[in-house]
Amino acid sequence: MTRNKFEQQLAEIKRRLLSMGSLSEELIGQSVQSLKDQDVELAKKVIASDKQIDREYVNIEKKIMRTIAMQAPVAGDLRLLLTALKNATDIERLGDYAKDIAEITLRHKDEEYITKLINIPRMNEIALNMIQISLESFETEDADMARQVHPLDDEVDSLYDRTFRLLTTYILENPKNISQAFSLMLVARHLERVADHALNIANRTIYLKEGDIQYI
Repeated sequence: MTRNKFEQQLAEIKRRLLSMGSLSEELIGQSVQSLKDQDVELAKKVIASDKQIDREYVNIEKKIMRTIAMQAPVAGDLRLLLTALKNATDIERLGDYAKDIAEITLRHKDEEYITKLINIPRMNEIALNMIQISLESFETEDADMARQVHPLDDEVDSLYDRTFRLLTTYILENPKNISQAFSLMLVARHLERVADHALNIANRTIYLKEGDIQYI
């Protein structure tokens, strides 16, 4: 295979991975919107769309493994393929979290919320921004941009801790709140994990550009 053909394969893998990432980002946003509005139809749409991400993950993984096996890449090319392979796993998990949040929407669709969604919309906003930055940094291979994600992850962690403590007080005040409070805790936990996966993607861009193995 010529170098030009190989570079086309790398570009195609990157393009498909970024497309998959954009869809996962969209589903995360829609899942939280469905929760906020108790929008059953939107929640069902998110759940159905997760299957598309799962299929694309399998296809991308196969393509990456086939490329590694056939081309035996080294140095920067190998780093790119390893980064793409690990990023695909993180992106697939984003779709799973979106699906889980949408299922929580359906679980409580007929209930009045015990409280406003408190810090959840803000956590969602930051997490989505983190996904955008991490994907763009991977696309452009910009390590400095990738580092912008680090303080945002700390902010999401702080919001999660505050949300957990607040929901715990609702449970202590009235045990009838347990089911819904636990569900909202789970949503907050999912968004905290979304932020962690975005951080993983950003860190791998640093690895890709600088070769520092601590970031993989």
